[in-house]
Amino acid sequence: MSKQFILTVDVGSSSTKTAVWNQHGTALAEATAPYTLDRPQPVWAEIDPNIWWQAISDTIQQVVSRAGIQANQIAGIGVDAIGWTLIPVDAAINPLAPAMIWLDRRAEEETAWLKSQPDAERFVSLSANPLDAAYITPKLLWLGKHKPEIFDTAHKFLEATGFVTARLTGEFICDFTQAYGYHFFDIQNERWDEAAAATIGVPLEKMPRLCSPMEIVGTVTAQAAADTGLCAGIPVIAGCLDAVVGALGSGVTRPGQTNEQGGQAGGLGISLDRVVVEPRLIFSHHVLPGQYILAAGTVGGGSLGWFRDQLGQVETAVSPLIQQNPFELFSLQASQSPPGANGLIFLPYMAGERTPLWSSVARGVFFGLSYSTTRADMLRAIMEGCAFAVYDNLQVAAEHGVTVDEYLGAGGATNSAVWCQIKADVYGRPFVVAQRADGGEGGHGLGLFAMTAHAVGLVDDIGDCVNSLLPKRRTYEPSPQNHAHYQALFQVYRSISRKLLDDFADLDRLQKSREA
Repeated sequence: MSKQFILTVDVGSSSTKTAVWNQHGTALAEATAPYTLDRPQPVWAEIDPNIWWQAISDTIQQVVSRAGIQANQIAGIGVDAIGWTLIPVDAAINPLAPAMIWLDRRAEEETAWLKSQPDAERFVSLSANPLDAAYITPKLLWLGKHKPEIFDTAHKFLEATGFVTARLTGEFICDFTQAYGYHFFDIQNERWDEAAAATIGVPLEKMPRLCSPMEIVGTVTAQAAADTGLCAGIPVIAGCLDAVVGALGSGVTRPGQTNEQGGQAGGLGISLDRVVVEPRLIFSHHVLPGQYILAAGTVGGGSLGWFRDQLGQVETAVSPLIQQNPFELFSLQASQSPPGANGLIFLPYMAGERTPLWSSVARGVFFGLSYSTTRADMLRAIMEGCAFAVYDNLQVAAEHGVTVDEYLGAGGATNSAVWCQIKADVYGRPFVVAQRADGGEGGHGLGLFAMTAHAVGLVDDIGDCVNSLLPKRRTYEPSPQNHAHYQALFQVYRSISRKLLDDFADLDRLQKSREA
């Protein structure tokens, strides 16, 4: 019986998505298992990793059954997962504590300590990433300080992809794309730095082996086969960070291409062939050899969801009657407002902001409200504000000589032609949505398929594979006149966002003192 199918597992913050693909890149079956994060304290965000494993086991059994294949026909397995996640495990790969995920900011004190160290700048330049509580390094310090018995007895410190790969194969690894969470990772030389680890206080014997995302690191063990319904011996690749495989699956296959993910946790990733150290942004390996991803992360994509919940009762009520979702109705209204939203600017910091501000206290702002402001203006201002947030990061990247050859969009926001056109006009370059033959977008699963199929020999060239699976292009050309107007408006946007940082901090202190 020929082995011609690929199994992909995408472990996200709120759900796990698993799929079976044939050798031509067609998804035969998909399954999703949702779960809920635990937030025992205000800035904590954690989950029992065993919940992930149960979700993976359940969805694997579902997709294999729905696809009508036998487990021994699967040629390889690829996994991606969320970043900046710490999971201490024993030698049997049992979690010793809940996984602290990327949303967890309990390690602010440890971050301040790292920033106070004489080697702080070296930590940043070594890993090409800023010192921030979201990263794994401060979480390791928090674990050592508050749970020393777990820190001392842990066999290995794993991140999310490494945990899943270990459960499947019994091998302890960390792929290059996930290693960016550690500030003792030498990103240039792809190794753990002994001096940095010693200074930070992390025993390197507790760290897993580093490897390429497409390395076949092992095969499914008997125990994993029993849990998942698979058969032992199926090859498993190291896997990678969800953001970078999402970029690959959206069409980013060569330097100069850029992917923007328009969603709750949005942002962009620019493929480069060199390391760029910019503490205001995020940097990691791409899954493709010799390429890196200079990334930005924004949180404003959920602003339209807030508008729907608080001010969109009419659209929510009528949407099932006219068979259009509220966001389509919002787009129609936004199209009635001119570029610049009649002088209304929106700061989309509804849950703080990641790059380039790195502020957990920044908040959303409508600037320029008047008696003549309409709902259409507010909706358009939200869309423009989210585009300005991404453009803010593009300006930072440009300071390092980074240029974009092709701007590729992905995520739910690409369903709005109005929003896509706004982005083209703000960025001043064509905004392209790469699509599958059926009109759907690529994404994590498609990227994982290409990686895994290449690793097991079903695909010769990853770039050719991805491009062939995304044959359609929907392109929005920028208007020079609108771009010039947006350039001027962006200067106001940027000025407001920086001037309000101290006020955001004061407001946060006042609110906390009132709640105490």
